[in-house]
Amino acid sequence: MALPPGAGTPPPDDATLSFQQVQPRWPLPPPPATQFPPPPQVQPRSDAARGAGGFTLLLIPLAALVIAYVLPTIRTVQLSTQAGIGLDGLDDVGGANYDRIAEEGLFWDGVAHLLGPTGLLVLGGAVIAPMLALLIHRAGPAVRAVSRVAWTLAALSFAPAALTTAWLIERVVSERDTEATVYDWPLLVSGVVIGTGVLACLAALRGEGRRTGALAATAGLTAIALAAVALQTFAYGTISGLPAEAPVPLRQVFEGVRTGLDVGLGTAKSVLLLVILAVLGIGAAVLFAAARVRIDAEPEPTEPASARAAAAIPALAVLLIALAAVGYFLLPWLTRIGEGAAQPVDQWFLIRRTWGPPLVTTGIALLAAAAGGFAVGALRPLGDASRWLLLPFAPWLFVGTGPLAAAHLQAVADEGEWVVIGSFPPRAWIAIPLLFLFTALCWGLEDRRRAAVEHGVPRGAAKGAFLKAALPFALLAAMVLLLVHVQDLFWSQLTYQDMLSSGVMVHALANLEFEDSGVGYGFPLPVLIPYALAAVALAVWYLPRLAVRTGRP
Repeated sequence: MALPPGAGTPPPDDATLSFQQVQPRWPLPPPPATQFPPPPQVQPRSDAARGAGGFTLLLIPLAALVIAYVLPTIRTVQLSTQAGIGLDGLDDVGGANYDRIAEEGLFWDGVAHLLGPTGLLVLGGAVIAPMLALLIHRAGPAVRAVSRVAWTLAALSFAPAALTTAWLIERVVSERDTEATVYDWPLLVSGVVIGTGVLACLAALRGEGRRTGALAATAGLTAIALAAVALQTFAYGTISGLPAEAPVPLRQVFEGVRTGLDVGLGTAKSVLLLVILAVLGIGAAVLFAAARVRIDAEPEPTEPASARAAAAIPALAVLLIALAAVGYFLLPWLTRIGEGAAQPVDQWFLIRRTWGPPLVTTGIALLAAAAGGFAVGALRPLGDASRWLLLPFAPWLFVGTGPLAAAHLQAVADEGEWVVIGSFPPRAWIAIPLLFLFTALCWGLEDRRRAAVEHGVPRGAAKGAFLKAALPFALLAAMVLLLVHVQDLFWSQLTYQDMLSSGVMVHALANLEFEDSGVGYGFPLPVLIPYALAAVALAVWYLPRLAVRTGRP
């Protein structure tokens, strides 16, 4: 085969040509970055595989939702249309129980009595807390560090029965002229409300640039959550008996269910409460998804301690005033935190029986929430719209033990029995608020992981960073969830656990001996001290890394 002239040979070095042969120079310079683009990143799984994995993993929290909330809700609605004694063999009366509620008006009077305290709770957590957080944020890293520790310890004061008992004893001892009212309750829990609100808002303000959206979303979600929690107030109303003329809604539910004499009326009131809570839960879920809330965990930026010294002094002054106000209402509990009861009680027995069973629920509920959060926030089976997969959980987002009490009691009672005595774990097999928080966390960490891989970080290292940032959050969530389950006075009283911590305090208050109040059993020192140490460690080491973000990254 004949080749054309010059084929396979370099072109002649002719100045008339538009190109010339260039002699190579060694070593060769690296090619421009745009000359050979890097190969596209190959995802370990296709979008279809990630979607299938996300939907599959989501079955875990969905199953827990059905068992712990959907089926009990259906049973509660059924019981609300029945009348008789006990939980079985009741007669169908249709809507008669709802007619009785409308006629007596006691349920709505109880709700009305909670409107003022609810307003105070929302004011503290959604207005005062963001303002404090904004002042603290602008004061610099030193003030922020001190504030995180202080408000973390304040938030740790979640011991409703102990706080109430100590407060009522203090009123008797001090011989106050003013009577106790339902407005004392939001003041007693101000440490929890404001402390949690400040910590959340500090995370929303973290970083540079405008954080208005994140702060507004955090405050809005906090306000909705506090309204839902206030409607389920139980410990203060039960121990204090206030308000006497119209017990709080959960107290009315409790009286109907525990005695077994009017379960139908009690569950009808539960259904009304469930409807209100469902509206609040759906509203919070829509805000969460529409605002694209996510939580990131990133290294804390270095900032000179003296960078904002001018703002530190007024911030410290306001911080001290706020802590003093909160401390005033915590003082009766703090001064009696080590007191036992008049009759000898084995403290370690109480700890085992009070803190042991809730460990079961906490472990299961935490795993279910984490699985769902990873499915929605990291695998994202519907892409950017995956947050809306949380809507099926929204009606029960803020539902505690009380509104589903009759169905939960029936699940642990023998046939034909409605009085149950025993240390039963709470039946919330998924922590739905944690499902939302884990979704926000996994979403933020997954964004960070993908960005790291795109910038050349090895996939293994990126996954390790994801896990390293998520594990402390899981520990924090477990601590909070266990504390909530342990302090669930409704469930412990419903199952007649009178010899456990809350029962000892209630008995001590009924047989008042001021130096043996039993307050120390509400949050025993052998548990409180490790809790406080762990909380302070997280406040110093981990909380400064958390940042709440909204909108598109």
